[in-house]
Amino acid sequence: MLSIDGKVPGVRYPPDHTKKLRGALLQAAVEQMKVNGFNGIGVDGIASAAGVTSGAVYSNFTNKAGLLAAIIETYLGQFSARPDSPNDDIDGLKDFLAYYIGDTHAADVETGCVMPALSADVARHPAVREIYDRQATVFATRIANALGGDPQRAQQRAWSLVALMVGAVTVSRAMVPGSHSQQQALEAGLAAAIAIVDDPQST
Repeated sequence: MLSIDGKVPGVRYPPDHTKKLRGALLQAAVEQMKVNGFNGIGVDGIASAAGVTSGAVYSNFTNKAGLLAAIIETYLGQFSARPDSPNDDIDGLKDFLAYYIGDTHAADVETGCVMPALSADVARHPAVREIYDRQATVFATRIANALGGDPQRAQQRAWSLVALMVGAVTVSRAMVPGSHSQQQALEAGLAAAIAIVDDPQST
């Protein structure tokens, strides 16, 4: 029987057990929250998905909002460091945009970027906003670095791209999968994003 922190009484665990348990809880939580929303899954459901008791959640995170904060800290930053994230050149950025504002990412809620899936939930939890703000800025800055040129203008263009990317994917996910309107939303969003990349004077 598992104890409150996910351990079996009397059994010795390796030094990294706590770290692995926290990682498993985060992975289960981010997948469940992306698909079901913050209010669509409870602590018991997250614990069950991770294969532990609900007490293990509370021993690693203050509450469910604390779990959301950890998700944003971990996964928004992680997404900007993925192999398919924006490279430090224009061609790499365009490839990333084609992925982000594309069919595959639009359909892949569970493993896609947390921004389209959880931004609305973060807005309802002020304590998480500072973390989101910081991690989103890291994301935008990486895009700005790929754009190059005047730093201030590049940052403005980068934020335009972030807003366009997240907005296009969010809207497309609310549409009928594979519908003509969904395809138009994604194609128009990608075209607008590429136009921003190609025009240094945009925004």
